[in-house]
Amino acid sequence: MRVSLKWLREYIDVAVPASDLAERLTLAGVAVERLHTTAENLNGVVVGKISALARHPNADRLQLATVDLGAESVTVVTGAPNIEIGNHVPYASVGTELWDTHQAPPRRSVLKPSKIRGIESLGMVCSAAELGLGDDHSGILILPYDTPVGAALADVLGDTILELELTPNRSDCLSMLGVAREIGALYGGAVRVPVERAHETGAPAAERVHVSIADSDLCRRYTATVIDDVRIGPSPAWMRERLEAAGVRPINNVVDITNYVMIEFGQPLHAFDLATIEAGEIIVRPARDGETLRTLDGVDRVLDSNVLVIADATRPVALAGVMGGEATEVSGRTTTILLESANFDPRSIRRTARRFQLPSEASRRFERGIPTVMAETAARRAAWLMQTIAGGRVAPGIADCYPTPDLARTIVVPLSEFRRLLGIDIGVDEAADVLGRLGCEVSALDSSVRVAPPEHRLDIAIPADVVEEVARVIGFDRLPATLPSGSPPPIEEDARRIGEECIRDAFARNGAMEIVSYSMTSDGARDRVPSGPTGDPLADAISARLMPDVEPIRLVNPLSAEMAILRTELVSQMLAAIRDNARWTDRDIVLFEMGRLYLGRADDLPEERRVACVGMGAFRSGDSWADRVAVDFRDIKGLLEGVFATLGITDIQFTAVTLPLFRRGHAAAILRGDQRDPQRVILGTVGRVSAEARRANALDESAYLALLDIEHLIDLTGRTRPIVPLKRFPAIRQDLSIELDAAVAAEDVRRAIVRAGRPLIGDARLFDVYVGDRVATGRRGLTYRITYTADDRTLTDADVAATHRKVEDAMRGQFGASVRGRDTT
Repeated sequence: MRVSLKWLREYIDVAVPASDLAERLTLAGVAVERLHTTAENLNGVVVGKISALARHPNADRLQLATVDLGAESVTVVTGAPNIEIGNHVPYASVGTELWDTHQAPPRRSVLKPSKIRGIESLGMVCSAAELGLGDDHSGILILPYDTPVGAALADVLGDTILELELTPNRSDCLSMLGVAREIGALYGGAVRVPVERAHETGAPAAERVHVSIADSDLCRRYTATVIDDVRIGPSPAWMRERLEAAGVRPINNVVDITNYVMIEFGQPLHAFDLATIEAGEIIVRPARDGETLRTLDGVDRVLDSNVLVIADATRPVALAGVMGGEATEVSGRTTTILLESANFDPRSIRRTARRFQLPSEASRRFERGIPTVMAETAARRAAWLMQTIAGGRVAPGIADCYPTPDLARTIVVPLSEFRRLLGIDIGVDEAADVLGRLGCEVSALDSSVRVAPPEHRLDIAIPADVVEEVARVIGFDRLPATLPSGSPPPIEEDARRIGEECIRDAFARNGAMEIVSYSMTSDGARDRVPSGPTGDPLADAISARLMPDVEPIRLVNPLSAEMAILRTELVSQMLAAIRDNARWTDRDIVLFEMGRLYLGRADDLPEERRVACVGMGAFRSGDSWADRVAVDFRDIKGLLEGVFATLGITDIQFTAVTLPLFRRGHAAAILRGDQRDPQRVILGTVGRVSAEARRANALDESAYLALLDIEHLIDLTGRTRPIVPLKRFPAIRQDLSIELDAAVAAEDVRRAIVRAGRPLIGDARLFDVYVGDRVATGRRGLTYRITYTADDRTLTDADVAATHRKVEDAMRGQFGASVRGRDTT
């Protein structure tokens, strides 16, 4: 909100310097973000009077204007078509710095002496744009006839502008009168509210216009005022100056009056050409599905029942509170005005403005809430201005539809609330004085005060609001600095949040970097992730949990087509992150994201399912700084094992599975417990991304992904972990190399080794896989490092040899394996 001090002084006397006023308003909660003066660009510009005009001898479209400056007269060359003898205009002498509007964007330049078509021009007469006072550069800025000749323009037009940054609850300060009332409360002094009333003649407005409201929840009040014989033309200079100071571009007298009153009272208005309203009927209703409206910006809008419109007997004529329609706009041919002043539901206006991307000064005010009483007050003020400025005849009365008038509000505030909330005592007299300055009606009770807030202060609704108003006005600096008494409230720990942070820390400790992607995505990104049923119950259960193939939730008004739906998977964004990072580094891309999937539910808010996605690029660093090594399945599997170990999650099994996302034979389900155990927990899946998925996502190199169910991880992370004592006796490590069918899963072999060697085998780890000409086609070599240990003694070579033979026999019998060094060479 831009507040002109020159305009503001029409409503209240401001005796303090502008900087002091800005500081006091800010301390009272009405923040002044910027304070500046319009005179800073007017140095060297004075007021002149056109005393003579002559045609340029060498140019048909130029004139020689003689400008009387009081002490002297000068001649300038101008092409402006709008000046006449007797006009008072701004004159800039040579050396003055002005805005050069021929540059894009405009920039400041120094006025130099020049000859135009052979005639010397001693300076120039200026447009508003050249002075930085507006956008109009089509003609010279014409000043009022009583502007003193020879006066510095900075003294005549200079103004101080306060730019306010208001909180959503202070809609009253989106008006000049609201700011004036605030200053009156802080400094004292009466606020001068315009009370002029138009002289009314002719048939009553209610007989010429019929107003009805279809849904009083969407429109609480609608008033229509009729003004005949309006003459459309430019607004007077004083009104244009005030509108430009407020940041509004003047258009014509009728439109300017509606904007002027909106800024003055905070009530948006709209003017219709009454001749274009079918049957004089105004109906405020939801649009019908499929209806269209061409708005003032020339765009055809397709409407539905979520859009509130102003309609006549046959069609919509305006988007309520947002923008009028082209068919009913005021034009140069308009003679009769229907002036709308209404009160609309803030949520409805916000929804319409966002949907059609039509934010405006009017919608901003409606969205924050406007008192219903303001509709009539603003309409009568605008009618008087149209009669005074545009020569209109105002029809008697107002066509007013007001289904449920507002009831008077009262708030009872115990005096003890001031001590409880502020830490100081406020007496009845002081509270009544402060609240009275704010426009409240106050009456004293035994130990409390009854407060009736003014109609324009919708934000004062509960006792705490009243206490806050008193504190603002007396100054927060009066509140004593005291330490809080008593013990602090206990901290309620959120076990789920703590578990999520533990998982995040575990990924970071194991070398992964976190990414955060948008919750919105596109249909195209979702379609680039292969999915669908496989017929395998385990694979389908993983997909349903971590990559559900469901209809996504669509945004009504998305920022772009790339953010049209809420995501139902994390894979596409992780692949995009791997692809983008690969442009900057050729190795060590290890990323993770802990995000939410948004799954629609009938008649309820969407389910927000938490999932972790881990991504690994094609290469990792080798033994030296120049080396890089191709990543394989064991790298990402090792990362996950490290994460599980950090979280204290044991008994993790990796079981082969086939999913459309992964390359066949290069994917595993991650389980806790044996696959055959009905009590097993599906933690997620891991694998190498298929060539199809890589192509669809423009990924040139191989990539590995893992998806984890955060909910299950949190459940397992939160469990108490038993302390495992260190082994008292030394362990013996021995390698086992076997050759077997390549289709046998390495994890199945590892589990068989541990089972066969119980209780002496503590661990078995795969550390080498061989496929080549030294083994038969369709077979491969696996080498495990087995750790033998006992809790009660030091193992002997005989103990280990006996157990090792049992393991070898198990490999032969269970998998048809050959033991290298014994069965093969």
